Formats: sequence, structure tokens, C-alpha cells
Amino acid sequence: MVLRKKVKDVMIPIDKYAVIDPDATLGQAVVSLRGSYCSVETGFCTETGPRAILVVDSTGTLVGVIDFKTLLKVLIPEVHGKISARLEALGVSIAFAEAGMEELDETHASLAARVRKNAQVKAKEIMLKNVAHTNVDDMLLDAMKLMFRKKLIMLPVYDDSKLVGVVRDADLFLTVADIVINQ
Repeated sequence: MVLRKKVKDVMIPIDKYAVIDPDATLGQAVVSLRGSYCSVETGFCTETGPRAILVVDSTGTLVGVIDFKTLLKVLIPEVHGKISARLEALGVSIAFAEAGMEELDETHASLAARVRKNAQVKAKEIMLKNVAHTNVDDMLLDAMKLMFRKKLIMLPVYDDSKLVGVVRDADLFLTVADIVINQ
């Protein structure tokens, strides 16, 4: 049966996943992530690429993860939060806003300029540090349960203490789809 598979049977090897250094900027993270979606040669992009980036130090140790949501919140902070958080993200103090003097701050900078500025933030400054993980020999069903309990889109996969890959929610879906299709 498909759900008797182990994590190693469906994981994506680490060399095929988006990986950056902790000192990389978010701009570099975006390039890495986009590269895993799009083929330079053909220009073809897929929607099933990674939705998170692994942050790995020079020893190959996983030190964090940056997901789409976090990446977008930092690049375009005004898209989330309460009004004061959005104004602050735009560089506007409440006092300036109340006085109608927003033009004295960064609010008139274009979205593209703000995104480029925010793309200079380092990965280590925003990454999620306590990351759940699974092992290559764990049952796939156990990995699924962990992902759903923790509300995760992916799990790093280890072989003993070595990071070797990633299992994504999309990989789990495809495994379940095989059950439905091959009844």
C-alpha cells in the first residue's frame, strides 16, 4: 500500500531544493526559490516547486526555514497587520499620518523601491529557527501527521544527523492521489 511508504520514497533530495546561507539576502533567497520553479532554458515555470527555502550553514546544518508567507511579509510588510503596523512598514509614524504629512516619510516610494530595499534583509534575521523534521526511515503517514499537527508545508528530512532532503505537502498529496487513482 502507498501509505506504507517511507519518507525516503517520496522526498526531494537536498540538492534539488532551494537552499541558502544564513547571511544571504532575501533577494538571493528569491532567486534561489524562483530557480527551483522555472527552467532557464525553456522559460517553463511550475506551481509545484518549493514554497519554503532551507537556510543551511557552511557545515551543512539546517539552521532555519523561510516560507512564502514570511518572505512576502518582509518584502511587502504593508500587506499584513493592523493600520499602525502597515504605516510603520511604510515608514510613516502615527503622528505624521494623523497630521496628514505622510509625504514627509517613505510612503511615496514605489512598491518596487520598497521591495528592493527590503530584499537586503538577511535570511538569519527572519528565518524560523525551531524546525520540525523527519527521518528517511520514518513512515510517510507519520510525516503527514506531523505536518498537519504543526500546520507545516514541508519537513526537512534527515539520515541520522545529516540533512538529506525535504518532504512537501505536495508530495504527500501525490501519494494520496495514487491511492485514489489506482483503486
